[in-house]
Amino acid sequence: MPGLLPGIRAFTASGSRPKGPLNSRRGRVRWDRENTCLSEEKTAGRPVNERPFYESDPPLDRFFPFLAWDTFKAPFWFPLHWHERVEIVYILKGSFRVSINGTQHEGNQGDIITVNTGLIHGFFDPSPGAYARIFQFGLEIFDETLLEIQDRGLHGPVFSRRSLVTPSRDGKIHSRLEGLLMDIFEEYQQKDPGYRLVIKSKIYGLAVMFLRDIPPEQAPQKRIPLKKNNTRHLERVFSLMLENYDNPDFTLENAASEIGFSKCHFSRFLKEQTGQGFHDHLTRIRLRQAEKNLVESDQPVTDIAYNCGFRSLATFNRLFKAYTGTSPSVYRNGKAAVLPYER
Repeated sequence: MPGLLPGIRAFTASGSRPKGPLNSRRGRVRWDRENTCLSEEKTAGRPVNERPFYESDPPLDRFFPFLAWDTFKAPFWFPLHWHERVEIVYILKGSFRVSINGTQHEGNQGDIITVNTGLIHGFFDPSPGAYARIFQFGLEIFDETLLEIQDRGLHGPVFSRRSLVTPSRDGKIHSRLEGLLMDIFEEYQQKDPGYRLVIKSKIYGLAVMFLRDIPPEQAPQKRIPLKKNNTRHLERVFSLMLENYDNPDFTLENAASEIGFSKCHFSRFLKEQTGQGFHDHLTRIRLRQAEKNLVESDQPVTDIAYNCGFRSLATFNRLFKAYTGTSPSVYRNGKAAVLPYER
C-alpha cells in the first residue's frame, strides 16, 4: 500500500521479528518519507539515537511547511507522540478520546482539536468508523511575525489557548474556525495558481483568531516540562517498548530496571509525563502493530496475535475489538487495497 499518508503506518517494517535480549538494539526504527518504518538494517551506518515516538516525518517542505489529509482508514487512533509542528484535527465522523500532555478530552463529530508544537498527544478509543481531517504546519510559516502570536501567559504560541473548540460551546468562533479550515483544505486539494499564498494567509487568520477572539481556558493547558533528562528517559522508555512489544514477558519491572528507576518511581514518572500507565502504552503499541499486519500481510490472525506479544488469541481478540470496535477478521476483510484518497 504505497503512498500512505500520515497516521496510517505503524511501527515496524516486517510482520514478525526474531527474539532477542531485552537490552538489544534490534527493532530500533525510524520513519521514512512515506511514514513507513525502516528497520535498523536499513539504517546501518546512521547514528542510533532514534526517537521512536518523536514524529518528524513526513517532512514538511522547508519553503511551505504545511500538510493536510483525511484519515479515511477508520477507526482513527494513534499512540502518544510529539512533533515540532502545530496540529489541528477536525473530526469528520464519530468520536474519540484525545490526550494532550496528560489532559483528557472527549472529541465528537464537528469538534476541532488544536495541539500546539512540542506537546505529547495521542488519539484513542475511537467509535466505529471514526475519522478526521488533519492539518499540520510548522511555525516557520509565520516568518518574522512569529513573535506577534506568542501568548505571554502560556509562554508559547497562542495555539495552546484552547485545545477543544465545539459547535455547542463556542458557536460563532467554531463556525469561523471551521470555515477557515475548510477553505484551507479546498485550496490544498485543488492547488490552483497561488494556493500557497491563500493557505498561508488563512493560517495567519487562524493565528489572529486565537490571539484576539479565543480566550484562554479557565485552567490553561499546562505544558509538561520536557527537561533534557525527562526527554531522554521518555525516549528510552518508548524505545524499549518498540524493541520488546513482541515479548510477552516484557514487564514494567524490566523497563524500570533498564531506565534505572524503581518500579514505583518509574510508574509515577510515566503517568505524570504522559497521563497513561506502562501497560496502556504497551498494549496500544501492540495493537497498532497488529492492525498494520492485518492490513499489509496475509499472516493468520493467530500468528499476528502471538508475534505482537499477546499470550492468547482470546485476549488479543477482546482487546482488539475494544480498541477498534470490530474483530481482527472483520477489520482485515473490510480494508480495501487502495484508500479513498489514493484513488
